[in-house]
Amino acid sequence: MKLEFIEIQKVSHRPLMNGLKLNFQTNGDGHISTNCFIGINGSGKSQLLETIAEIFLYVDRFYRKTNRTLVSLAPALFKIGYTILKDDGRYKVEILQDIPKGKAPKVSVWDSKGKEVSIGIEDVNGYLPSKIIGYTSGENETISTPFLSYYDVYADFVAKRAFGDNSEEDYEPRFYFMDYNTNLGIAISNLVFDEDLDNSDTDNGLTQVKKELNIGKLKSFQIIIQTKQSAAPKIKSPTGDTGVLLTKELKDWLNYLKKSATCYDYIEKENKYTFDFLLDSASKEALIHFFKSPYGLYTALYKFEILNNLIVDKATRKNIEKLRSQRNLTAKMPEVPDKDKVMRYSELRLQLTNNQMVDYLSLSDGEHQYFNIFGTILMTDDKNALFLLDEPETHFNPKWRRLFVSNLNNITKERNQDLFLTSHSPFIVSDTSKEFVYIFKRVDKDKIEIDFPKLETYGASFNHILKMAFELDESMSEDSAQFIDELLKSNDPKEIEDGISRLGDSPKIMTLYRRLDMLENKKK
Repeated sequence: MKLEFIEIQKVSHRPLMNGLKLNFQTNGDGHISTNCFIGINGSGKSQLLETIAEIFLYVDRFYRKTNRTLVSLAPALFKIGYTILKDDGRYKVEILQDIPKGKAPKVSVWDSKGKEVSIGIEDVNGYLPSKIIGYTSGENETISTPFLSYYDVYADFVAKRAFGDNSEEDYEPRFYFMDYNTNLGIAISNLVFDEDLDNSDTDNGLTQVKKELNIGKLKSFQIIIQTKQSAAPKIKSPTGDTGVLLTKELKDWLNYLKKSATCYDYIEKENKYTFDFLLDSASKEALIHFFKSPYGLYTALYKFEILNNLIVDKATRKNIEKLRSQRNLTAKMPEVPDKDKVMRYSELRLQLTNNQMVDYLSLSDGEHQYFNIFGTILMTDDKNALFLLDEPETHFNPKWRRLFVSNLNNITKERNQDLFLTSHSPFIVSDTSKEFVYIFKRVDKDKIEIDFPKLETYGASFNHILKMAFELDESMSEDSAQFIDELLKSNDPKEIEDGISRLGDSPKIMTLYRRLDMLENKKK
């Protein structure tokens, strides 16, 4: 899918977005469009990503075929347009919400020839983005809120189905959120399906990720699944079972893990399985046979992880759901301790390219973030996926920031996907054409402006980018810049010479040498 425009008339809980209108470009170079939102902190970049996620969450609840939910209050008054691919061609879609409550969003569709397509309520689901992937690099609960709300609804749906209160079939989740907790599942899912463990010269995205992180192989990992731990719900099902109940799909996946594991331990009282995987050819082939793809394996693990929400008592969950519906952005589920989780990972061991054995958790935050970002993009090859990434390069070293867009383009060749990211990195802006760079500026308490670069940003110098986006005249840090400015005011050649000896290489040093020459010429 490719987002074409968004118009936001009003967002009551997010006034910075009121009146925002943006048109988005699409590229024709055979890979994902990287739309880059830049600007100082508090200029509305993350808020726009969250608003886009909220809009699609709202529409998804109305029009998904299973577990449909009528929402009384729209998150915004908006109009959003995008193109989407289906088997028989490309379609243009527009969604309009012009009344705050009591009216479902209106969805209009046109074919590639501009002819309007008549669709019913049951058809809308097929014209929405197939996947919406969110990411935040830190504790920014702003963008995570729509995704966490989706998790809560899905967890309740699974629980009701397992309990026998809902006869609807399971459905494929549309929303996925990447944070620190998703790291292990994404690493396992990608590395299990690494088809060329011993050949680092193969030209594919996973090979590049492994090379940057010096990863050779996934050697072993452990998955623990339990449903009758002490913190589990005590209510009895019609069959007399207690704890977190599993649907047929989850039971099948549990059985697949059991058949694929090198060995496992079982504690009946807690219905607790500890699966140990020594990733030899047998366990690897079994996992590939049962789960088919990295995304298939991750989806199973992801659905087990969502059940961790059910460990939080129902009253707390309902209260948080209410707070979220009231746009209380601080509402967050309590963290479930590891010992109480339905599903958790342990003992993920890697063999590095130098043959050293390490635990995945011993890698740095930047290394985790690197695998989390690119691992997710690698396995999400849905042709109509939308990525919303909030500062995805925060923990990257300068080399990885420099490679970010290049790696992204390499992974997403020939994909009909769209990606929006916020960033403060000149490296990313310098690898992005000006048509895809949006400069956010806060001009008042509740008002922002979004400008576009007047000069080309692709290949531009950092000085140009910093001045354009952050109104910085210097790429030098403040303390050293002030030190040089003070030296430039000095009339003492000795003081200037001593000052130069303290400075590293910089173009501004030439201005100090010119100042010295001027003072020397005055003496003559």
